[in-house]
Amino acid sequence: MLNWDDLKFFLAVCRAGSVRSAAITLKVNHTTVSRRINSFELALGQRLFERTSQGYVKTKLADEIYNEASYLEERLNTVERKIIGRDDELSGDIRVTLPEILATELLMPGFAKFCHLYPEIDIEIIESVKELNLANREADVAFRIVKQPPDYLVGRKIAVLHRACYLSKKLAHKLSEPGWLEQQNWIGWTDKLRKPIGLIAKEYPRFSSKHKIANAQLQSIACKEGMGIAILPCFKADLDDELVRIPPYISEAKYDLWILSHPDMRKNNKIQSFVRFMTEYLANKNDLIEGREFTR
Repeated sequence: MLNWDDLKFFLAVCRAGSVRSAAITLKVNHTTVSRRINSFELALGQRLFERTSQGYVKTKLADEIYNEASYLEERLNTVERKIIGRDDELSGDIRVTLPEILATELLMPGFAKFCHLYPEIDIEIIESVKELNLANREADVAFRIVKQPPDYLVGRKIAVLHRACYLSKKLAHKLSEPGWLEQQNWIGWTDKLRKPIGLIAKEYPRFSSKHKIANAQLQSIACKEGMGIAILPCFKADLDDELVRIPPYISEAKYDLWILSHPDMRKNNKIQSFVRFMTEYLANKNDLIEGREFTR
């Protein structure tokens, strides 16, 4: 008789392509994954994977099992969500996924206030820009910077994120020097995004581009150290005493911020309490998020 746990390990290896990557996904030791796969193959009397230097490659039998096991996984997850979705308890874990840049200045203070109000609830924060599968309960709530969220999720747009151009405060005194600002450079992101595009970028057509830093947190630090001009979210940079906006001090609406969950969680008191609290919390931060709290 097939064991669902064996299928769970099997699916993880199929998707990850290696035992070590599957172990990270399942949060177990890689030897455990290897042992379960070997046991599963022994029970079936056939090999499911070819072990190669590039990783685990599915056999024809594994392809057939994968399709059926994926369907079974989906049905089991549906049952689990429906049961959990009717949970009235204000205790237990909430798994929240979000990009790192949203966590520090913007969301973490709200999480702390929520935990103070509901001490029996534990929050697990999963920092990721990937779309974790809420249907498979890889996360319960997602904060996402998107124009249009997936159709299978429910939620609301809670803010429009604005961004502006910033300079290290250590260099702010030079803004009064004629022609100095025009000689500055953008901090680039990647080879394809060496120079920013958009409304505010057009204000500074003479800026060159130097360096490549594909991380907003590190861009902020580089900017503070005087490596160039950075375009940063207002909610982050306007609160930073080491940064100043540069003339003409405008901000630009760029991204939509959504809070999302699975439809089956609509009756889960714990999840909905968290969603309501964070929605109200962020509504009170709207001026900051949209760049209106800026003062020279």
